[in-house]
Amino acid sequence: MSLLIYRMKNYLSFFLFSLLLFSASLHASPYSIKRVSGISISETSAIQKFYGENQDKFLWIDGNKLSFDTKEIITDIGASWVHGLNPANYRYTILQELAKNGVPKGREIETEVLLSDSIILYAQDLSGMRISPKELDEDGRSWSRGVDAYSLLNILAERNSRADFVQLLLPNDMTYQRLSDELQNIVQDLAKNPENKIKKIKFSGTLKPAMIHPSIIPIRQKMGDNSQSQIYDEDLRKKIIEFQKSHGLAADGLIGPRSFDAIFQTRTQKLIKLVANLERRRWVRRPLPSKYIEVNIPQMQLYAVNNTKVSFQMPVIVGRDKRPTNSFIDEIIGIRFNPLWYVPDTIKKEDFLPALQKDPNALVKKGILFRVKTEEGMKKVSSSEIDWANMSEDGLKSVQMYQDSGEENALGVIRVLMPNKYDIYLHDTNAPELFVKDDRALSSGCVRLSEPRRIANFILGDNHEWSDEKLEKIIAKQKLVEVSAEYPIPVYLFYFTAWVDPKGKVIIANDLYGWDGKLVQALQQKGKIPFEFGKIQ
Repeated sequence: MSLLIYRMKNYLSFFLFSLLLFSASLHASPYSIKRVSGISISETSAIQKFYGENQDKFLWIDGNKLSFDTKEIITDIGASWVHGLNPANYRYTILQELAKNGVPKGREIETEVLLSDSIILYAQDLSGMRISPKELDEDGRSWSRGVDAYSLLNILAERNSRADFVQLLLPNDMTYQRLSDELQNIVQDLAKNPENKIKKIKFSGTLKPAMIHPSIIPIRQKMGDNSQSQIYDEDLRKKIIEFQKSHGLAADGLIGPRSFDAIFQTRTQKLIKLVANLERRRWVRRPLPSKYIEVNIPQMQLYAVNNTKVSFQMPVIVGRDKRPTNSFIDEIIGIRFNPLWYVPDTIKKEDFLPALQKDPNALVKKGILFRVKTEEGMKKVSSSEIDWANMSEDGLKSVQMYQDSGEENALGVIRVLMPNKYDIYLHDTNAPELFVKDDRALSSGCVRLSEPRRIANFILGDNHEWSDEKLEKIIAKQKLVEVSAEYPIPVYLFYFTAWVDPKGKVIIANDLYGWDGKLVQALQQKGKIPFEFGKIQ
């Protein structure tokens, strides 16, 4: 035993000595620089590790000058404002001087470290979130946080064209490029013609064809019509319908509040939305799968994508302002047919309890049933047996409210199974008449489908021996049945207020929940955008 203890002591002493040597070597590394010319280095550990493993070989410096690739990246950094990024965040002024005048003698290592750190910061912002998900109430697991610093340096070391690779971190699609082009156009237009301080046009009601109103003239101007007529005529109605179609609005020719706001957006409002949309599109990890479902919340539209092409789309109902539909990514694992609806706590507390306190039978027509906890387990009771007047919050949680399968069920006959922490899912509805509305932000957070059978077949279509006939037979039984998807598919719930229509025109729509303003304000406060918007409403 004593010999064993002696050997263990020797081994421990050797281990500690080796650790001290290793620590000393790290400390002594010329790449363990934490500040260069007063500038804090953000990725010291990754930089030190990379250069230590690569025999201190430079990536960016060639002799006493910067390599051609390095200069190209610096040029790209200078133009990063076209993505809503701030070149100052990547020390552009200093990098520009280095590209012009070369590397100061004896400062090669410091310069290399500064370049690596600046390019890492730039690459991370091109490929992920620049603000903490918690600060934005965003789902941090769904969105990219940016490329890993150490991995990036290793990849760049193996690339012939480092500048091209850095640009490949951006979303490589037509929509992103068109939004960036539109941002540039607006910035240049504002520089030449600053935003006019005109009185904002307001109208609280709804303008209908044949009505006469002074607002018709400025609406005509926005539609490219110079007529001075105050009559809402047929020609203007056709233009309004086309505008509504392209902006994700109900194409009914009625100019309500949402259509009015969309028509009279200022250039600054559009610019804020473009910055926010470019930002959110960079959060999405790529490449996207070949088959998936996408819901664009502000547009209130669903897209079913197969083989990277849109197979079909449909209008949907999303959460209202006080109960928004969260933006996140999930996986669809199947379909529940003829589902029961268990009333969520929020609806129980905010909607149903006040009604039941006024009338214990208020939910009878809705077909809501009740169970309460007893020593023997959950017991079915009538609504009148429960003391609603003295109901506490904890007591309410112990009361189970639910609807049996059937025509009156709030979920309709189809519920998409997509387990997530928000308890948000796609489902059928017992109120299909709501899909004709202009403003379809009407739910308590879940997404209601206008064509639920079509979605069910899209999800289960690759299952063995699945068919329309099988779907209808299951529904006709009026009994709860779950069918697993043999090939689960991703579902993306996006918050995009800007997109490109089939004709290639950039559409900048309404900020449904005010999330664009919140995002851009957070970026502005941290100096992460090159534009000054003042107080964002």
